[in-house]
Amino acid sequence: MAKQYTTINDIAHAAGVSKTTVSRYLNGHFERMSEQTRQKIAQIIEETGYQANSQAQALSHRQSHLIGMVVADIENIFSSLLFKGADQVLAAADYSIMLMNANNSATLERRQLERLIKLRILQPSLLNADAYQLLADAQVPTTIVDRKVTPAKWPQVVTDNQGYSKLLVDYAARQGFQQVVVLSEAINANSARLERLAGVQAAAKEHDLTVHQVEIAHDEPTDSIYAKLAQVPDWLNGRTVIYAFKGTLLTRLMETLAEFNVQIPKEVGVMAFDNWDWAKLMSPQITTIQQDPQQLGQVAAKNLLALLDHQEVPATTLVDSQIMVRKSL
Repeated sequence: MAKQYTTINDIAHAAGVSKTTVSRYLNGHFERMSEQTRQKIAQIIEETGYQANSQAQALSHRQSHLIGMVVADIENIFSSLLFKGADQVLAAADYSIMLMNANNSATLERRQLERLIKLRILQPSLLNADAYQLLADAQVPTTIVDRKVTPAKWPQVVTDNQGYSKLLVDYAARQGFQQVVVLSEAINANSARLERLAGVQAAAKEHDLTVHQVEIAHDEPTDSIYAKLAQVPDWLNGRTVIYAFKGTLLTRLMETLAEFNVQIPKEVGVMAFDNWDWAKLMSPQITTIQQDPQQLGQVAAKNLLALLDHQEVPATTLVDSQIMVRKSL
């Protein structure tokens, strides 16, 4: 019985050619391909009974106008705005989006991706690109948005998390703050948090600041948050600034400080990497780095359309943010 080949990798290995060459053959792109190579690939496919993913082929030929998009957490307004930006661009190009939620679960994310072996925009839950090998095997256009994967196998549309975090801590240091408390969910869980921490550490080294890391869960009770903050030495000295790594954590932090009657900025400064504009509605208004998730979604969608047209796109596209200086420092 002939060996069953189930992936492009298998066919490429048997034919002694690259995955790209097999993908081009399957999609009917025979230009710059020798007749000998074409015959060799055709022979192996016939001998092994390999069947290409017909949906992926159709999509590669632009015969479908449906794009799969997987976001990390649909309840987070960031993901909603990311989708809105992508939909604005894709709708104008006569594409529809099938939106799927990973719910911050790597297991669920993989299940959703297996259902979506089509065109993709992915807000990844994991750092390691090997976790997304099924995308590489499918050989159809993919863009990564908001969070990077390593090594970078697909075009990525992201914020300069490290650069903006360094600028924010630089500003706090100039205001006289001497220690920074980083408030985050598990920092090693994604690239954005790691890059923001790297920015904090770079600025701290430059200004001789002390850095403390406080990790909390997204649903952690306020008394638990306060207890963790209280473990930071002399944190209510007026020279400590708490840096919340995202908007939802800023909300939890403000609830905690209000409940325990902590005065901002008299006792502690507050700043955040925010995904929307709620920080200016808080009292006092919070100094933030203001991301634009809608623009991130738009740029990711434009890059994906370019890939469909067989155009080259940058390996990494940075979308600008803004530092909004307010009354919390």
